[in-house]
Amino acid sequence: MTRKRYNIGQKLKLLDEFETLRQQGYSRRKAAASLGVQPIQIRKWTHNRPVMQQCPRKKKSICKGRLSALKHLEQPLIGWCLDQRAEGIPVTYALLQIRAGQLDEEFRQRPEKSQYHMIRALCRANEIVLRCVTHQSQRRPQDVADEALEFLVVERPIVGAPGVNLDVVLNMDQTPVFLSMQPKRTLNLRGETTVNGRNTSNSTNRVTASLAVSASGLKLKPMLIFKGTPNGHIARRELPALPQRNELVMVCQEAAWQDDNNMAKWIDLCLVPYLQEYGQGAAAILYLDAFTAHFSASTKAKLQTQGVQLRAIPPGCTGLVQPIDVGVGKPFKDRVRQKWIEWMMRQDAEAPVMTNASRADCAAWVAESWRNLPQSILKNSWRKSGFSWFPADVDDSEDADAEIADVDFADAEDAEVADVPDVAVAAE
Repeated sequence: MTRKRYNIGQKLKLLDEFETLRQQGYSRRKAAASLGVQPIQIRKWTHNRPVMQQCPRKKKSICKGRLSALKHLEQPLIGWCLDQRAEGIPVTYALLQIRAGQLDEEFRQRPEKSQYHMIRALCRANEIVLRCVTHQSQRRPQDVADEALEFLVVERPIVGAPGVNLDVVLNMDQTPVFLSMQPKRTLNLRGETTVNGRNTSNSTNRVTASLAVSASGLKLKPMLIFKGTPNGHIARRELPALPQRNELVMVCQEAAWQDDNNMAKWIDLCLVPYLQEYGQGAAAILYLDAFTAHFSASTKAKLQTQGVQLRAIPPGCTGLVQPIDVGVGKPFKDRVRQKWIEWMMRQDAEAPVMTNASRADCAAWVAESWRNLPQSILKNSWRKSGFSWFPADVDDSEDADAEIADVDFADAEDAEVADVPDVAVAAE
């Protein structure tokens, strides 16, 4: 019989299957043989089953290995690390090395490489790993969560009131779509010191997509903002000729970003036609983040003319309560990236310079990705665990602290750098 090493998850599954065969009348030897294992393995796994159930399923052994040389520092080091993370402060192996050196003179005298491996082993033993930051804020995560919950306490009765038409409870936000999405990692032979990666020309070029969804899961027509003069050749001749002109509103702006003029166009060309189709005379509610163009005097006046109630999402809380950020941005961008990958597969790898995708390519990716986004995703974006907009989804028996304890900031939109609109405001 060929030897095979199983991980703990596979061992537990085999034990379940073994018990099922035994209930069907199989002998121990026959049941083990039918599963491709030895009876002695079954006996050993059965004996170790309580321990295995407490271990990660991908491990292949219940042995914890050699005791850590930092065992005497485990509690203060891990406790300090978790306290820092609770405050939202990034912690690296280097910081833990410094902290361990402050606590133990003998550790500080060790070679730096030895320090690194000891700290890394200690972290792995305590299920602490390096993660990418998915949500950035200048405030403590607890403070942000508290403010987000306070905001929802006010808004839930409004959107959940009887007779409210969820088709006209809306959220809109901007998100960048890059014309080049080269990954930062690549498959490569082990051991090579230099790992090359080719970029397309002008790889930082991007367009801005203004996306809006309703609480009932309906989509508004997206607006794409390309870089260019608002009344130049691109806006007047190229964009109106694209096949996606009926699915997208396409405009130009010098920095390819949302401004007062483009907000007015979005209201006239995206919002008003939607309200005429789905509003049925009901008062619309539009939730926007604190981006300057969203709350300019001209935008407020135009929305008031259309009978739209404008409400502001608190700064810094968009990753928790703004539906576009919570549940729409990432699945949308995943679909756009897949279109870009398919486009890249058709390019000539031997070309001296790899060129960017065209505006027509980008419009096609956005139109198809938005069209294929399921309604269930759009509806669920308003129902983030612990931060749902609707009272029926909130368990009143749980206190606010229990809700906040369950918050996973990694659920926020794939977070390019932080909240892109806020960065744009700062730049202005």
